[in-house]
Amino acid sequence: PEGNEVWGKFIYREIVKPERLVWINSFSDKDGGTTVHPMSPDWPREMFSRATFEDLGAKTKVTVQWTPVESSTELERKTFEEGRDSMKMGWTGTFEQFAAYLAR
Repeated sequence: PEGNEVWGKFIYREIVKPERLVWINSFSDKDGGTTVHPMSPDWPREMFSRATFEDLGAKTKVTVQWTPVESSTELERKTFEEGRDSMKMGWTGTFEQFAAYLAR
């Protein structure tokens, strides 16, 4: 709302249609360089991310897993663990927006 720009970078490691996506996620600059989280400089610079999709008939169960990459520092891992609740809220909000978009 304030006009700030935030850039992100996904480096896909595995795409298995329709089962899963695996990628490394990070914040970036406009040119694609990896940067620190703009509001949390101790956040891990890179996250290992995995989304799996399970067919439940009329619905699909989506499971998202996030962990700091192995090279993350102890402080970054601690910051990640302390931020789990905010990540759950972020993913929930994202999926709610996606559901609203699909319902249109």
